[in-house]
Amino acid sequence: MLFKIIWRSFLRQTRNYIVYFLSMTTAVMIFYSFSAMTYDQPLTLRARQDIQIEGVLTLGNVFVAMVVLIFMLGANQFFIQQRQKEIGLYQLFGLRKSRIIFQFLIEGVVLNVFSLIVGIVMGIIFSKFFAMILIKAMDLNLESRFFISWASILTTVVMFFVAISLISLQNMWLIWQKQLIDLFQPKRVVSSRRFTVRWSAYVIGLFSVLLISIGYYIAVNFVEVLNRYIQQTEDFSSVLWVPLLIFSLCVCGTYLFFAYGIQACLYLTVKWRMFSYRDVRFFALQNTRHLLSKSWRTLALISVIVGIAISLIGGAISVFAMSYRYTDLSQPVDFQITADESKQLEQLIQESGGEITDKLTVSLKAVGTHSLQPIQFLEDETYENIAIFDLISESMYHDIRQIVPRLPELKLTKADQGVIVDLSPAMVSKRQFSKAEQKITLPNENTVHLTQRFSTMIGDSLLRYGSNLLVVTDELYQKVEGIDYQLVYLNATGYNEEQLQKKYVSQLPTDWGHDVSYHYVYKKGQLKGSIKPVSDEASSENKEEQRISRLNQTSRYPNVRSDRRQGGIFLYVALFVGMIVLITTASTLMVRQFFEAGREKQNYQLLQQIGIPKKTLHRAVYHQNAWIFFPTMLLATTHGSFAIYMLTELVQDANYWVAYLFCFITIFIFTSAYFLTTNFYLRIVEE
Repeated sequence: MLFKIIWRSFLRQTRNYIVYFLSMTTAVMIFYSFSAMTYDQPLTLRARQDIQIEGVLTLGNVFVAMVVLIFMLGANQFFIQQRQKEIGLYQLFGLRKSRIIFQFLIEGVVLNVFSLIVGIVMGIIFSKFFAMILIKAMDLNLESRFFISWASILTTVVMFFVAISLISLQNMWLIWQKQLIDLFQPKRVVSSRRFTVRWSAYVIGLFSVLLISIGYYIAVNFVEVLNRYIQQTEDFSSVLWVPLLIFSLCVCGTYLFFAYGIQACLYLTVKWRMFSYRDVRFFALQNTRHLLSKSWRTLALISVIVGIAISLIGGAISVFAMSYRYTDLSQPVDFQITADESKQLEQLIQESGGEITDKLTVSLKAVGTHSLQPIQFLEDETYENIAIFDLISESMYHDIRQIVPRLPELKLTKADQGVIVDLSPAMVSKRQFSKAEQKITLPNENTVHLTQRFSTMIGDSLLRYGSNLLVVTDELYQKVEGIDYQLVYLNATGYNEEQLQKKYVSQLPTDWGHDVSYHYVYKKGQLKGSIKPVSDEASSENKEEQRISRLNQTSRYPNVRSDRRQGGIFLYVALFVGMIVLITTASTLMVRQFFEAGREKQNYQLLQQIGIPKKTLHRAVYHQNAWIFFPTMLLATTHGSFAIYMLTELVQDANYWVAYLFCFITIFIFTSAYFLTTNFYLRIVEE
């Protein structure tokens, strides 16, 4: 008989558990799909040449499991708190706590096991669809296959039984510690809390808006603020802690806003008699204030978590864009190869059905240089730096621009002028350089005065000797003594890149060679020394001589393929983890409002009995739920949007439409949850 009573009680609350069930089913489906793809041998083997997708998918599964576990524990605690009077009634009937705990454990296990079974079935059905999305995202030339991964089913079952065990322990703790008098006592925070907002609430509310505004301002002007700060302090660690500062300002501002700011706004609305007394808005506003006083921490946490999810998607896009940008800079053409091996490469391309569209023989010269470099954090302090630079003539630079149009224009007006155009692409390289840094001393009493430093690259620096590439006038290029060598830049079309790459690697393997040794000394304003080629077997007789080598060839396709696959898998995982975050957070709000509807049922029916029209009550319910869903949604999407904007300023070459689309998906899911919740809310209060 007792079992029937508890079962009927559970069935009467099915509406409250259906959202929980759908969220859990979706989480199990995604968890199983991620796990199944790690056992998809054709997929993992094909992607393994560029990335171990098993590790990334496992990491995604860990995040999904963490989000789901937090959601399950939070929802379970909320369910127990809402049913505390029911637990008290069972104790009044003489039922022992151990029996009550056992009944609730059975109830929770049945619900979660049912979610697990349905989720695994849905995962088996949709796993091929998820694999097709991943294959498309990683640009893999592979057919997706349908299969059932028994190992993934076992992993999913074990993970969820661990979660169910934790929930069972939580139920035991929550029910066992409750005394009978506590179960029937109304919550003090609701019954005794005074809702008169003091002046300090207005101050803290304005302060929360100020914190969020400062965070947004720094995010919008991130590059300018960071450059200005680095120029004044030389503190390059600010690249790391300034984003953390923005995050801290927004998090603190969000919590203070939900704790004080939104209460102050509601109190001002209530004090506005002409507005609040119309259509029983006063009743809806007071109910909203009670609800916010209990759940402001949850609303703030949801805003922060969803904002982080949106930001992580933008961050995944930025990382992919930076990687692809570096590849584009270091690999501006399809192939870079030494002059003595270029003929063999051309033959391979022709044998593969390809056609060479661009070919340029680039002449360079490796020379010793002397310059003064600033000591970080010490003003006006420098140290002497002797290094090998690669020289390139101005006319050769213009020839390279014919096949690499993105290179900036360059014009040298004096014979001793030069431009460094091979710095790593970094924002901080735009700082002003001192007069001492602008002078570079070359052998044979030649000097170069730097006019500019371009933050860009002309090909892979590993194929050259020097630490920097220096563009000088044709006249100075001929005068300076050094080691002349050549590289060939090739663009081709009409061939199968994957097949050619296999032949290319086997017949022209990447190797270090073309060694040179050098020794330079700077005395009395002059750089003296020599640089000379050495054979692989030769050993340096002079112990002070240093030896360097360079690569023989490189191609663009493997790097582009690796960037696409790595970026695709990380974006894929970020999107699905973000979707789980959206579903669980929206479900949390829906479940809370369903229970509130049960509490407010008598109040709304009383208002209806005294003659308040249904339309007026419906309007009040819509207003009340709007204060719960929309501030949370707007803050979350605003945080995420400003984070994406900051990333667009930092990495301008990326396309962030996926991140902005996720913002619209967030708005759609929370708006849909709002209307669904309101619809069910009205059904509950009108029963």
